[in-house]
Amino acid sequence: MHKGPAVWNKRFVLINVIFFLVFSNISFFYLYPIALREMGSPDYLIGLIVGFFSAVTVVSRPFMGKAVARKGESPVIILGIVGILLASVTYMLEKEPGIFIFLTRALHGLGFSAFIAGSFSLVARTFPAAKRAQAYGVVGASLMSASAFCPPLGEVVVDRFGFDSLYLCAALAAMGALLLMVVASKNISLPSSRSHRDSITYIRLLNNRSFLYVLISTLVFAHCQSTVMNFVALFASSIGKSSGVFFAVAFSISILLLLALSSKIDRFGKKRFLRLCYPFLVAGLFLIPKGFDSNIIFVPAALFGIAMGLLFPAHNALAADHGSQAEKPGVMSLFTATYDTGFISGAVVSGWIAQVAELEYLFPITSILALVGFFIVLAGPIKESEIQVHGIK
Repeated sequence: MHKGPAVWNKRFVLINVIFFLVFSNISFFYLYPIALREMGSPDYLIGLIVGFFSAVTVVSRPFMGKAVARKGESPVIILGIVGILLASVTYMLEKEPGIFIFLTRALHGLGFSAFIAGSFSLVARTFPAAKRAQAYGVVGASLMSASAFCPPLGEVVVDRFGFDSLYLCAALAAMGALLLMVVASKNISLPSSRSHRDSITYIRLLNNRSFLYVLISTLVFAHCQSTVMNFVALFASSIGKSSGVFFAVAFSISILLLLALSSKIDRFGKKRFLRLCYPFLVAGLFLIPKGFDSNIIFVPAALFGIAMGLLFPAHNALAADHGSQAEKPGVMSLFTATYDTGFISGAVVSGWIAQVAELEYLFPITSILALVGFFIVLAGPIKESEIQVHGIK
């Protein structure tokens, strides 16, 4: 049986280095709200400016998917990184809140949206169904490593040299990604799907009930993930505790599982892993307040880390199983837009819940939503590729 290309080859190593560099750029900007506060921005304006980036990436993603289908992945990825680089340099010119900050955030969001649309389509088209979970697991480890490493590094840079130096670090990461992409483009590129330019119809893709249920589950998972990322540190500080141990344990376990077990998802079934791992997410969320109160925070951190490390590649690979080869740009654009929407709802809706019900109850309430996601993957008509791997469907 033909098993498709090996995951670890020159093309995929280059792709992951580029992923790491681009997500390093984005991760440095996790500190951007602090810069806005130093500019004198009120809290409501900080929320608008920070959220505007995510809103632009979500709204533009379907158009970026169409662009990938017409032009191919590499040109769209390169254009996206150029936008990210230009925006990163422009931040150095912004010294007070105003319309130009929103324009910079829009350029940054459009660039990131183009990069995501092209890169996730590239992975989906490069690897067959029998290798996709492993491929997306390695991608997840690359971007999660950037998210874990760059904010602490950014804090050191800001403390010593100021925010302009932070933007310079972000720009250098984008420059490295751009140079690598331009130099290695021939090794990374796939045949353009230009001949299928009229084949992507988003309504038709959404009419596929299996794909629609994957998107619903993705929205739930991303919402829960965003709630933890945005509010665990706030909850910890409110009771005089540090969130450092929680994130160190969760990220370490996630990265380890992404690298070590993603291939098992391909072998034993993506839908099966969704059903197995959602309970870890439910339990991890529910136990967060108890974990901090009882000084056993490593327990919910480990549960949440397991969920992140296995639900991420399973959702990505399941989404990529849908649509024809020419439709992969559209499929992955809808998938990544849904994922980003979950991160927006996790920040906005969970913020409202925390305001109304207090932070202590936010995580148990969110665990109920995760339980809904569990029942969706239990009962939903989700299908995966029928390709057999090692004799197991």
